Amino acid sequence: MKEKEKIAALFEAFYGGDCWIGLNFKQAIEGVNENLAAKSLGEGHNSIWQLVSHLIYWRKTVLIRLVGVLGTPSMSDFYQPAHTDRQAWEEVLAQFRDVQEELVKVIRQFPEEKMDEPSPMKSQTYYQLLTGCLQHDAYHMGQIILLKKML
Repeated sequence: MKEKEKIAALFEAFYGGDCWIGLNFKQAIEGVNENLAAKSLGEGHNSIWQLVSHLIYWRKTVLIRLVGVLGTPSMSDFYQPAHTDRQAWEEVLAQFRDVQEELVKVIRQFPEEKMDEPSPMKSQTYYQLLTGCLQHDAYHMGQIILLKKML
């Protein structure tokens, strides 16, 4: 199996498969409604909503870098809307699902021979970009799981 296929499979497992870290993303946010998602531990602490938005932001950043551009998406990082109703929460979860699907598709189409080449972040190869994104996602999913238990 090619490296890009292995990485795409890891992203699929993280989202809704048999994830090595125990829970996948879908399991981690199971039972999180808009009210719980919007709560935080207090001033200066992120909510589950903000963490999910942060994951979307960085996955979109990875997609931008995979086409050779050092840029960021047009959305805000750690975004949480002023009105945190059910529809808005369902929309952010749909955005995560959409960026998940897009990222797996782009990874599968990415030229295997470019995996060890420098990404737009010159100190980082495309392989490091993708595996770093998985590490980033796992870190923040752990925060989501902890917040879910604490709130």
